[in-house]
Amino acid sequence: MNQERAKLAERYERFQNVFFLLDYLVLGLFLFVLLLGGGKSLSLFVWHKVSEFTGANFWTSTLLFIFLVQLLYQVITFPYTCVKDFGLEKKFDLSNQSFFGWLWDYLKSTILMTLLLLVALLFCYAMMRYLGEWWFLAAAAGWIILQVVLGMLFPVVILPLFYKSEEINEHPCKERLIKMLESNGLKVTGLYRLDLSEKTKKANAMLCGLGATRRVMMSDALLEYPEDEIIAIMAHEVGHYKRRHIWKLAALHAALIMLGLFLLSKVLALYCARAGLNFYDAGSYPVFLLFFSLWQLLTMPVTNGFSRKCETEADIFALQSTGLGSAFASALLRLADGNLAVLDVPRAIEIFLYSHPATGKRIRMAQNWEGKS
Repeated sequence: MNQERAKLAERYERFQNVFFLLDYLVLGLFLFVLLLGGGKSLSLFVWHKVSEFTGANFWTSTLLFIFLVQLLYQVITFPYTCVKDFGLEKKFDLSNQSFFGWLWDYLKSTILMTLLLLVALLFCYAMMRYLGEWWFLAAAAGWIILQVVLGMLFPVVILPLFYKSEEINEHPCKERLIKMLESNGLKVTGLYRLDLSEKTKKANAMLCGLGATRRVMMSDALLEYPEDEIIAIMAHEVGHYKRRHIWKLAALHAALIMLGLFLLSKVLALYCARAGLNFYDAGSYPVFLLFFSLWQLLTMPVTNGFSRKCETEADIFALQSTGLGSAFASALLRLADGNLAVLDVPRAIEIFLYSHPATGKRIRMAQNWEGKS
């Protein structure tokens, strides 16, 4: 990465960090306005109107109120989202999309996320209604099941909504990849080319899916890398499988979700008592959303710290299993250059915001590994 590119990456990083903070500030301000006024808040006013409209039917009032809150938030923050998700990528020449192409993807992702959110929250509030104080155990179990289902559906249902892909029939390193996967006991349904270049200049690779849907996905840009670099990158992905990182991370998130839901139940009980709501009334949704936004922020150093540990273990596996230290280092540098990733960041930022170790650390470890057996 030359000096000019490094400075550009630093600017891109600063913008991303600012937008990270703004995400929470914008959501916090939105929820503050909804909850301002206590018993006479806008949130409770809308909830009572929704209850009247639906005849206080639990199912329809829950779905309608949550949908209206989400719709209002999406409409109000749309200009901000355009700047953050489309404008920033265009500013740094990382996007190949037109505005209308981005807008179509934004609508699809918003609809998909809203539907998933409605299902998940309807389940949570139903558990509050029927299980009382033990609702958080069922909600946590539901969250685990949802993650497993989404993991299975991701490569065959969700990813195709946004990106084209095709099975790789011919590639110089296909046989080496298959041999590496099979030698590590990893069964996949195929190796797939992911056409990211239609939308972004960034490169990526992933081992996604579960069971019968598991497959290797490599972006078209990545497939242009030297053969040894591709092998080293995919060995890192295999390392996640061999070290069972997916399940370990899922267990950590499940534990934090369960603890968060337990604490949330105490907060909601206090709020509902003061607001004159039943414990299971969806009128408490803004408080639900506010609490979990703060909970996510508070637990981020824990989840990111564990994720960085897993990434380091996967790096070590790739280096041990391939011995391609130089190739792995050059691949990481090539990815950093293409994705505008800063090589070295302040430790505090890495601890709080980074799910991977700083790229510079990973490159130096790979360079030092060269020649080791």
